[in-house]
Amino acid sequence: MIPAWISQIGASCVVPLDHARTGQIASLLVDREKIEDACQVLWDQGYHIESLAACDVLEGFVVRYHFDHWTEPGRLTLRVSVPRDDARIPTVSKIFPGADWHERECHDFHGVVFTGHPNLHALLLPDDGTPPPLVKSEKARKSRTDVLPLEYLVDCAPTAEGQDAAKPASGDAGAQAKG
Repeated sequence: MIPAWISQIGASCVVPLDHARTGQIASLLVDREKIEDACQVLWDQGYHIESLAACDVLEGFVVRYHFDHWTEPGRLTLRVSVPRDDARIPTVSKIFPGADWHERECHDFHGVVFTGHPNLHALLLPDDGTPPPLVKSEKARKSRTDVLPLEYLVDCAPTAEGQDAAKPASGDAGAQAKG
């Protein structure tokens, strides 16, 4: 069950997940401009960041933030999509200091820039201008519909209350192929 306070995150879409099957209560799509506010809500609710990773897809980059609660089941994922030609996201390391190295690693391997990061220098790779090694060639990229689990492939439709609700993606060839 998704707690009522989740609405404070300001996600453009909330996908409820089966905790027993996935280990998560929800996956939330958040606009990059709202990632700091979303993380502040999670901090205030007693969450900690577990990991952060990017995926290079046809549509750009999908950056996933995994969070869990210290005292109760509540693991969730925030997803932020950014275009390849403007791969910038505000840092969340000021809220979750543990994100510092995760953001640096993501920058090393994918070239995503975390604006406002206090030390966005190479963490694992030489700081010599070498292109990020996990940026795929155009030919090697797949659509996010081909790499995300089926339950994450949703359209968000406004409900009568004005909130966005998740429903299965329609007309999605990638999703249909997985079904």
